[in-house]
Amino acid sequence: MVKILFFGDLVDTLGMSSDEIALPPDVTDVERLLFVLSKRGEMWKKMLLGNPKLNITINKQFVEKSASIKDGDEIALVGFAVV
Repeated sequence: MVKILFFGDLVDTLGMSSDEIALPPDVTDVERLLFVLSKRGEMWKKMLLGNPKLNITINKQFVEKSASIKDGDEIALVGFAVV
């Protein structure tokens, strides 16, 4: 399981401030996690994929989308709507 925290415009746009999910076996990095989350709907896709205003932390450390993730990690997504 990983804990995902949402901040910024993501809270209102996606309708939640946190979530906890079991990592599928093929999800080993942030980029793949964002892809899996984007399948939840059009707004998820818009806010998480290709959003230059999206910042990511793993266990309170800023990371790039290529960063590895594992069970037990806390992943924070800080995003703002692209206008």
